[in-house]
Amino acid sequence: MPLTIAALAAPTWAVAQQAQGTTTSGTTPTTTGSTTPTTSTPAYTGPPRLSGLRLRNLVKAQQGHARFMLGMKSAGPGTFTVKITSLKDKKVVRTITTAPNEPGGEVWFLVQAVNDQGYQLANGPYSVSISVTDAQGRKAKVLKKNIKLELTPPRGRLDGFTVPNLPAIARQLKIPEGGQLVTALGPKGVLVTAGLRRGDVITKMNNLDVTTPGQWTAALKALPADTAVPIEFRRGAEVRTGTISVPADWNPAPSYEKAFPVLVKRNPNKLGYLLAAARDRIDAGKPDDAQKLLDKWPKGLKTTGIGQMLQGEILLDKDDLKGALAAYNRAVKADPNLAPALLGQGLVLSRLDRTADAVPAFQAAVAADPGNAIAQAFLAYALIATDQFEPAIAAATEAVRLDPNYEDGYVALGLALIATNQKAQGVAELKKGLLLISDQKRADQLIAENLEPNHP
Repeated sequence: MPLTIAALAAPTWAVAQQAQGTTTSGTTPTTTGSTTPTTSTPAYTGPPRLSGLRLRNLVKAQQGHARFMLGMKSAGPGTFTVKITSLKDKKVVRTITTAPNEPGGEVWFLVQAVNDQGYQLANGPYSVSISVTDAQGRKAKVLKKNIKLELTPPRGRLDGFTVPNLPAIARQLKIPEGGQLVTALGPKGVLVTAGLRRGDVITKMNNLDVTTPGQWTAALKALPADTAVPIEFRRGAEVRTGTISVPADWNPAPSYEKAFPVLVKRNPNKLGYLLAAARDRIDAGKPDDAQKLLDKWPKGLKTTGIGQMLQGEILLDKDDLKGALAAYNRAVKADPNLAPALLGQGLVLSRLDRTADAVPAFQAAVAADPGNAIAQAFLAYALIATDQFEPAIAAATEAVRLDPNYEDGYVALGLALIATNQKAQGVAELKKGLLLISDQKRADQLIAENLEPNHP
């Protein structure tokens, strides 16, 4: 079977919905691995038939991100319908219908545990039924199973905007490098209450080191909502501590649109604040506004590694891949150890189908930020694309270790294992990744092109 990395999209480097201001949006490298010859079999012409329902009795998932896998075998093609019924009030809360004449064989769904209005299903028992109707109107016997949905505490969201305290930023501010520079705060928010101010540098959160950008990304995804956790930060040379309890991540993030122009006016030459203001506009889906801000930077700052890295991020968000690559190349030339620029360089090379060139870029990104699960996962993807499967397994395994909440670590590991004919283990890892994917279109493509053809 063809092994395809379907619609790969790197999450924004510091999670855009957290408003943390490091963006690698629009990155969709596509690669193809080895192909296994297949033999044709006569088309099935009998009535539709479903069997082998695979669905866990207990679905334990994080509130706000709950989803589950549903699988079965179908003797022929048809239109599949999944219905979820609340056993508490006997009402159908969710109906999913596929396109007509979906192929038979192994059939899998990633089901978002929400109702038809898009709201999270509550804890409790549900009945799940699956039916199929073929082109002639013939129906299969309905498969049914009862499940219990058990929601775990939701993920939290910070009410502050940060950027990595990169060496060039730290030198300007005359502070030690590393950590996350706080550039804006939500009025009367959690961080303010904990004692943080603009210019502080967060070094630990929830007892996790956040010295590097990769550590920060992983810590954000592991941050629980409505739970008191410690936070450590530096103010100048002084180390301070506090306690935060953040709201769930479905709450809207504060808007910093009015705060950043004032901040930039007061700090026209400070790279950290200039970078944050532009990234806020990228996160808001307004790359042209970010470009206008970058165009106003002093010339001496615009040509720095950080300035060219930002130029690459803006052009990548606008899908100008060649322009983005040129900017990232200039950034890396100016600062060979600038981890976000090295990662961006690798992502763009992958998008341009230059995966052989992407491998050393991702390797350099990993060397610059060893704790970055995104760099490790996309190194694994590039290694798969260049038929280097054992190193790909090692890189993907490290991505999973670094961030157990990151979908692409598991997906890359699953694809690498499948490519080495370790299908049972590969499919298991792929399912773990699918359960973390919020993009239904991408999940459906991964299921159709990788899970269903390789399921043991």
